[in-house]
Amino acid sequence: MMSNDYHIQEKEDAITNGFSINASTCTLKYNSQKNGGTIFGHSTNYVIPIYQRPYSWTDEEVRKFLSDIFSSYWGNEGHVLEEPMFIGTMQLSDKNGNNEQDIIDGQQRLTTFFVLLKVLSESYPTNSELQSMTYDWLSTRVNNGEQQRYLEEAIKCDLTFNDETLNPYLKNAFLIKEVIAEQLNDENDQSFDIDRFIKHLFSNIYFVVIETHAGLSKTLQIFNAINTTGLDLNGGDIFKIKMYEYLRDKKNMDESAFEEISRLYQKIGEQNKALEHKASDILDVLSIYQFILIAKYNLPVVLYTYATETFYERLFDTIFKINQWEHFKNNVKNLELTLEEIERIIDMRYEWERNWYRTAEDACAYSFIAWSRYGRYWRLLIVFLFRFREEENFWGKFFLFTRQLSKLYVIYSIRFLRAVNELHKFTYSLTKELMTISIDEVIEVVNKKIGTLDDHKGWGDFEVAITGDITYNRKVKDITCRLSAMLEENYKTTDKEEIDTIREKLFHAPIDIEHIQAYNDIKEEQREQIWKEWGDYINSIGNLVVLEYNINRSIRNYDYTNKLKRYPESCYGIIGSIISEYPEWHLESCKKRKEKEVDKILNYIFP
Repeated sequence: MMSNDYHIQEKEDAITNGFSINASTCTLKYNSQKNGGTIFGHSTNYVIPIYQRPYSWTDEEVRKFLSDIFSSYWGNEGHVLEEPMFIGTMQLSDKNGNNEQDIIDGQQRLTTFFVLLKVLSESYPTNSELQSMTYDWLSTRVNNGEQQRYLEEAIKCDLTFNDETLNPYLKNAFLIKEVIAEQLNDENDQSFDIDRFIKHLFSNIYFVVIETHAGLSKTLQIFNAINTTGLDLNGGDIFKIKMYEYLRDKKNMDESAFEEISRLYQKIGEQNKALEHKASDILDVLSIYQFILIAKYNLPVVLYTYATETFYERLFDTIFKINQWEHFKNNVKNLELTLEEIERIIDMRYEWERNWYRTAEDACAYSFIAWSRYGRYWRLLIVFLFRFREEENFWGKFFLFTRQLSKLYVIYSIRFLRAVNELHKFTYSLTKELMTISIDEVIEVVNKKIGTLDDHKGWGDFEVAITGDITYNRKVKDITCRLSAMLEENYKTTDKEEIDTIREKLFHAPIDIEHIQAYNDIKEEQREQIWKEWGDYINSIGNLVVLEYNINRSIRNYDYTNKLKRYPESCYGIIGSIISEYPEWHLESCKKRKEKEVDKILNYIFP
């Protein structure tokens, strides 16, 4: 952070595509460098705009910041030979008519300087520079005025007593007092000169200040290009800011638009708090909105494959004419973003979180979608809610849709070793139909795609896939064995406690897929003979079953007689079925069980 080898960048004015960037090297108050600028001294009021995060530097950042300042003040090896210090870039908007500049990047550092100067002015009342300072040059519009109230309280507060406080400015003021006291220990106290220290602060601490005259989205693009310090903006932050600009510039809303957007973010937080876990966040909600927008406005289906942050970044870039991205440039003319739709998605997302199953089968159906090769399409469940929630007898049809979609994704996850374009294309088409056709027609579209067993013969034959060796692919093995196990549970139960138990043990508990006849038998001399005799049956659904991890590890590769001593400890119904039906285990037992398991799965998926 500290450097002897610094240079002054001369002020530049670059005009490109209708926006300007001015860059200069600045100090806080005194700058002897050619074309150098200052932060103070020209009556500028710095404003932290409404879309920024609150002041949030904690102990670690404040201590590091002050340590670097004092290191530059003490100089090399503690000698009082001040060294210039560079603390990164600040990005400011162009000045408005009130001589105000928005702080795009650098609010954490500038605010900490603000608090530091307040602390020093109280601690050193004889320093004329400090006593001549006013504290009206920084204000904040974050959090509906709450942050500004905190800031004003810190300005007026007597810092004599360190009381517990929620005020982040006061909290850091007390911390700064503590750090200064630590720096001015017995050894350094004699060599500390407040006048020299303030001169060092005002003339030897360097920023590169970048002023941008551009729209908000272009300003953010510049910020993302240059930002190497401070608090990074995540996708949720960026969407909030760009949606604010969209509503302000395209829909002629005032600053209340930002409050409305913030209310939706707050609503997500409140819903998570009520559930006592983080069920969703803004990017999750926006990923669902992405599906709805693509379907509603018939956007190119390739946009379904875009990461959510990329989708909105390019959408806004195209709307604001920053960059005309392929797949957007000819398709956004009639597209309309609304807070009402986003709020409805939030409502539906949390309604689903509270009501996503009535039976264990419903709960497992969602898990099979998530476990399939098409897990990201679970969002269709929320799109279904978004479109049809007000329909008569909705929930019965919703659970039917969930189960049928689950069966479809299970079929294709088992048939093929990777996700196939055929089902991607079907899902894209289904998403569009969710926005256009009736609820019963949507379910019929899924049923038709499931079809009959004969529709899944030939290349990628479903029955062949579950009949033969299923260990060649982990997803095939996991899905097939878990489906087999679910069908031995009371999966039609509506008892919540029993449902949660079934879902937990099938999809969240530590599970192994157990070879009833061990593949690598404990008797090494018999392995070759077993492999020859059993062939593919040893890796078939007839010889494979879910089993608790700890039980499976304890029975290792022993014979069936020894395994039967531990199997009764299992909580899985399918293990109980094996115990009751097969007192002995040999190849004929495996063949008999395989036939039963295959029929059971086929009858469930193709009733």
